[in-house]
Amino acid sequence: MNQPGQPWQQPMHPPAGDPFQEWAAQRGWRMARDAPGDVLGQLPGPPFHDYEHKAIPLLLAGLHEGMPALVMQIANSYKYTATTGSYYSTTTDRQVTTSKSGTATSMTSVAVLELPSPVPELLVERRHEKPGGFLSLLGFNRSKGSARGEQVATVQIGDPSRSTNAFTYQISGASPQYVQAVVTPERLHWLYRSFSNFAGLKVPSTPLFRLSGRKVMFWTSRQLFRPDTVDELLGWAHHVTSWIPPAAFQDPAAAEADRQHVPLTQLRLPFN
Repeated sequence: MNQPGQPWQQPMHPPAGDPFQEWAAQRGWRMARDAPGDVLGQLPGPPFHDYEHKAIPLLLAGLHEGMPALVMQIANSYKYTATTGSYYSTTTDRQVTTSKSGTATSMTSVAVLELPSPVPELLVERRHEKPGGFLSLLGFNRSKGSARGEQVATVQIGDPSRSTNAFTYQISGASPQYVQAVVTPERLHWLYRSFSNFAGLKVPSTPLFRLSGRKVMFWTSRQLFRPDTVDELLGWAHHVTSWIPPAAFQDPAAAEADRQHVPLTQLRLPFN
């Protein structure tokens, strides 16, 4: 296992047959399968704690464009109840709805980059409730606030009356000015369109991201099927850094956001 504060070392004898291990060895990265859950305990906030029951089938660590980086696949287990049908009950003289319950698993693939200097908190996530009013300045919708009490803007993707894939982005950040400098409706629409072919699946996939201190986190609910999808996810995370305005690095809120995080090279990771 790497010692806190020391750079990650290249594996000496990568096992053959695992394409992700081969990818890691070619780039001087480290890889672990079925990493322990306490790795996520060192990474605060979204997307690492969106579900109560989690596992890490794949964990990769190394350098990307000179920055410390992590890529992980998180398997989220959750309980569900689904309606299966209905029938008329002569006993109760009314219609009865039937349902079934079970446990399902969803995947979250995350890339984390560590910037040289911190920036304030900003979160772009998927909103499930109805959007609020209209912010005419940039075409944002604005609600009364998020669960964290932060300023929130929303951007509608697609027409709900025409597409079942339509949804709303919810954006929260350290200040409205910071949110509007980083995330515009045009950028989010472009991001969604450009990301729709992630992993070549031609299936709509929602890209989400977060800026927090020195951390840039970019994730989606898609599995990393092949090693080239790791490169793709890292590339998108790196592209988001180009949206950060220079003034963000001078904002006092940047240092505050960074206090919650441990440098990536100081994380306790399960590498031999």
